[in-house]
Amino acid sequence: MSFISDYCKQIIRPPRRTYSIQLLGPKTRFIQSVPIIREDFEFTSRQLKLQASYFVQESVHHRCLIYLHCNASCRLEGLQYVDRLLATGVNLCIFDFAGCGLSEGKYITMGTYESEDVKELMNYIECRFGKVDEFILWGRSMGAVTALMLSQDPRITTYIADSAFTQLRTVIEELGQQKFGCFSFMINGFMPFLRSKIINEAQFDIDQVSPLNCIGIQSNTKRFYFLAGKTDQLVHPRHSQMLYENCKSYKRLELCDGNHNTTRQVETLDKISKFINLLQLDLPLNVEYANKCSKYFKEAQQCLNSYRMQQQEQEENLKEYVKQLERKSILKSYQQQSRDLSDLEKYLE
Repeated sequence: MSFISDYCKQIIRPPRRTYSIQLLGPKTRFIQSVPIIREDFEFTSRQLKLQASYFVQESVHHRCLIYLHCNASCRLEGLQYVDRLLATGVNLCIFDFAGCGLSEGKYITMGTYESEDVKELMNYIECRFGKVDEFILWGRSMGAVTALMLSQDPRITTYIADSAFTQLRTVIEELGQQKFGCFSFMINGFMPFLRSKIINEAQFDIDQVSPLNCIGIQSNTKRFYFLAGKTDQLVHPRHSQMLYENCKSYKRLELCDGNHNTTRQVETLDKISKFINLLQLDLPLNVEYANKCSKYFKEAQQCLNSYRMQQQEQEENLKEYVKQLERKSILKSYQQQSRDLSDLEKYLE
């Protein structure tokens, strides 16, 4: 059935968003005069090579936020939060899920295998950049579901879930009802075939993708921020409401203006930034992080020194330019006065 194939493709093989690596911006940037180094790397999960970037800054603690993008997106989605997060002392990692962006892979699995890939990414970050004091996950749509599927991981303290669904089957049924209206009863008849096709092609079961069954953990060290757009027609905000109600750890819920893909307002992002920093770490200097990232810190310091020298040189050039302008202005005024005096003398003669 072509209908089943098309519907299946929308779920497991949405359009891949490819891009040029140059769109990630400069390798070094300055945030509030603090140098930030971006390190691009490749890690392996499920025998697939996945592409990632880590924004590193010098700090006594190693706090790492991993941003998890939507199903038809890529790591570029997380770039909008670089300045905001690093200004609060949190390192940011962005990566392309398997089957997305520049990473290998044919299918997405709506959080099933993506959650395993995030575990591998956390292992890689700690191995290469040093022990992490706190992992934070911020996901949107499929990324939010992936984050919630990792609610049991003790390394993660904070979850930002924007537009997550409760169960994949429920979302598929709701979208079918929107599309077919009075004929939506057909979805129930097609569902077994759709489920079987997804299992055969992408090797995951839509009935097993259920963040609602993962967030029942009660922990004093975990925090959940649920977020949804009030006019979201793709994943209705009641999903976030249900997730919030079933969560037994510290939690907050915000229903903001906008739909599934709306850029979140500054006020909402400010609330999230404060939420991320609610937990005050009382830990000693992370020596392992300092040692493993020393080369990045040195590179950052060199960039900062170079930047300051350039700034000083520009200031000196500007001062010299202003002096030249002043000299020219004085000379021009003197020449004009001389001409006026000459004209006056001729007039008096």
